[in-house]
Amino acid sequence: MKIDIKSAVIGLAAGILVTVGVGATTPPILRVGRYQIVSNANNGGQGGSHALIVDTVTGKVWVGYVPSSGKSDDDFLQPKTSDK
Repeated sequence: MKIDIKSAVIGLAAGILVTVGVGATTPPILRVGRYQIVSNANNGGQGGSHALIVDTVTGKVWVGYVPSSGKSDDDFLQPKTSDK
């Protein structure tokens, strides 16, 4: 049995293009629920309010405490989108 080289190359190229096309249209994996937030708002009482943001992938925790007249950690309000 003799294989036609031209047809084999065209078939291989078509197969590769279909594979790449399917891979290019696959949506990326969404990381729903990666960051969890817990807060304790002190509704007008004495003391301040607490908040925690937990990165469930790396385990890093950002802690925020806002006294009735003050501010939180410097990096608390920074974006937490870095993948390391």
